[in-house]
Amino acid sequence: MKVLLDTDIASCLSKINRFDVIFKLFPNSNFFIPIRVFEELKEAEELGFSFVGIIFGLLGDKIKITSLNYEEVRDYEEINRIGKFGYGEKACIAICRNREDFILFSNDGHVNKKSRDIGITVYNLEDLLSLAIGEGVIKSEDELEALMDRIEYLDRVIIRDKDYLISKVKAEVEGV
Repeated sequence: MKVLLDTDIASCLSKINRFDVIFKLFPNSNFFIPIRVFEELKEAEELGFSFVGIIFGLLGDKIKITSLNYEEVRDYEEINRIGKFGYGEKACIAICRNREDFILFSNDGHVNKKSRDIGITVYNLEDLLSLAIGEGVIKSEDELEALMDRIEYLDRVIIRDKDYLISKVKAEVEGV
């Protein structure tokens, strides 16, 4: 399986320095970012945001940069018909729509809905946290709460399903 990271997930994991979570969840997968996502991260670096150094340190080794092929460039423009997206988001959708065995990690609700509508498998942040609990990557309520607090504080993302995630980790711990 190949995993494509949208800018929002890549920047969140960089800010909290927890790429290990997705690497443990998908140990036999290859991870990619499109050139457009790399460019968005580069812009953040130029504006003085140091968190991008985390993902840049993984490039080439754990995460590879991929460019659009001819079909994806053509599809890139057609994607405007299914919704308004940023450049990185359009690149992610084009790649996942045209290449076999690619899944998308994005925390953008609009991107996720439209991607699912056209048959792309998408995981958002809460999906990944839930999966991490189920797979034993997150092992305790304290660990989960600390991780959610870091996400909300450092990335300014509100985790809507906190109660569900906490009840899930409690059930997993009790089931052990």
